[in-house]
Amino acid sequence: MNDLKLLTTDNRQLTTPSLRDGITLGAVSYLNAQPLLRGISSEVIKTTPSKLLSLFESEKVDAALLSLYDILQRPQLEVVDNIAIGCRGPVYSVILAYEGPLEKIKKIRLDPASHTSNELIKIIFQKFHQLNPEFVETCNVNDPLLPRVLIGDPAIAFREGGTTCSILDLGEEWYRFTGLPFVFARWCLKKDHPHQQEIIRVLQQAKECGLREREKIAASCSDPVFALRYFTEYIRYDCGAEEERGIELFQSLLLN
Repeated sequence: MNDLKLLTTDNRQLTTPSLRDGITLGAVSYLNAQPLLRGISSEVIKTTPSKLLSLFESEKVDAALLSLYDILQRPQLEVVDNIAIGCRGPVYSVILAYEGPLEKIKKIRLDPASHTSNELIKIIFQKFHQLNPEFVETCNVNDPLLPRVLIGDPAIAFREGGTTCSILDLGEEWYRFTGLPFVFARWCLKKDHPHQQEIIRVLQQAKECGLREREKIAASCSDPVFALRYFTEYIRYDCGAEEERGIELFQSLLLN
């Protein structure tokens, strides 16, 4: 197994082991995942959160950055400690785009790329605001009709495109009502995977490299200033005690 050496911003070297041949990872194809993939030379299949689950369950990938909602339905999975895609307050890239007052909304189009965010918007309306609009499944992420949920890079592009409609940031709304961080995705693999410890070690070290190299990662993006702000001000990559409390609350709200 070869080692890939990366320079940190203070010129120290970090070593990220590459995974052995034949091991494949599955990750979301969005900007927010880039720091978690830093230095990984193995194959990474990138797609939307809703499609990652089928890749994982069909064993086309050995580990996947799965949607929190999907993880909570499958307690038999091994979840990698202290790695997540989450937020503590505004997340910027998980939104409801709408017009008029919230209480007048009768129908919300869900994002076909999402599982967790689609459940989160239901909790926000039904549990936090005591509102019960109709939630409509759609197969078209480019559906122009409002109100609608948008996640990931399409949500960023929508906001950066100068829209004049109202934006409800789902991470911010969750934090406003709960005071807790929200976790959208975590790395998972099967408990009996023969190379479990190797995969976990590589993912944890990739995260360490990625967090130290956020400025370099941002520099390669089309909008480096925004990307660095996104990596450092909006997205959180740790999953500590408060994040676990947020996960437990989300799970309990799903059940009630």
